[in-house]
Amino acid sequence: MPLRVARPWKDPKTGVFHLRQRTPLSIVDELKGWSVCLPIGDAWFTVTVGPVVQLSLRTKEPSEARIRHSIADGALKRFWQSHKGGPRYQPEGSTQVSPQSLPCPTNGVAAEAQGRTASSPVPCPTPIVGPAVTVLDLFERWETYSADKRAANTIKRYRGSFRSFAAFAKKRDVRSLTPDDVFAWAERRRDVEGVSASAINKNDLVAVSSIFRWASGRSGGQFVPSNPVTGITLDEPRVIAQRERTFRDHEIAAILSAASAVQPDDQNPTRAASRRWCPWLAAYSGARITELTNLEKRDIRTEAGILVMDLRVTKTGEPRTVPLHAHLSELGFMSFVQAASPGPLFYDPKRHRKGSGTPPGELQSHKVAQWIRETVSLDA
Repeated sequence: MPLRVARPWKDPKTGVFHLRQRTPLSIVDELKGWSVCLPIGDAWFTVTVGPVVQLSLRTKEPSEARIRHSIADGALKRFWQSHKGGPRYQPEGSTQVSPQSLPCPTNGVAAEAQGRTASSPVPCPTPIVGPAVTVLDLFERWETYSADKRAANTIKRYRGSFRSFAAFAKKRDVRSLTPDDVFAWAERRRDVEGVSASAINKNDLVAVSSIFRWASGRSGGQFVPSNPVTGITLDEPRVIAQRERTFRDHEIAAILSAASAVQPDDQNPTRAASRRWCPWLAAYSGARITELTNLEKRDIRTEAGILVMDLRVTKTGEPRTVPLHAHLSELGFMSFVQAASPGPLFYDPKRHRKGSGTPPGELQSHKVAQWIRETVSLDA
């Protein structure tokens, strides 16, 4: 009876070839959850051991897939053999080492291995021993590292993307994730979660790529061998803009008219103040509402005889000083500032719910935007 030759498996959806090998029953319980490093192309990649080991060969070319499959398949079989207690291949001139004693090789080693014939074995791959590190585990490592290096809003945005990615990857070790996995998650994010391809490309994939790039670099301890997000994007449908992104003149007039009609509210004075003054400050300064709702009394001052405001919380993280139009004083803005207590002008810290992940100034800006949408009839 002819022997069955192991062949690469082609994913019918993506067309990418994969290595698929069943873990021997005699050692599957012992090695389940381990990560083993295998040579694919010109790099090494990790995969988590389970009843079946599957790893992308990162090519759609049949001839290239057969070469990569032969090398990775042989390396994995020798890894099984080393844990069955049988003879283990050892390159001439080398010394016996424990699989736990070496890091996963990275550049150039697999490329050298690819030049070998199918019958010429490669050095035994190096497993990464220990509990699996999940997607959320990786995010928490990066969050701890970035606490004093990244803006709180950036960490918050990235957390949302990683929660989705973690729900997709479940308990898998991040070192076993491939570009195919990332692409499949991005498609699921679009097709199941309803996020637009544009938002996924600009937000989700940027967030995940940034953290995997950190994890594969020196700052992240080179924990993962490579960044699986590199080169991954979703095709974006052509969208025809229905209108310009800025407000039209009659919309601006309506918003400012609504702001001027706001009366003081003893029950919630900062909410009334944000509606009364933030639209006018935005109209004259071009500042974002979130930058304005974070203003404090000390931020309004006179410099060289000119009334200015210091914007300390900005999108770029760089504070800036903006002159204020004299009309604002005529409207009574300076009287409002002078009568205000020290501290925030447009939100009350005592009203902010403890433990909320969103800063109070940002929350107030959302409420101002919602009030404008509910109060003013904007064109579609």
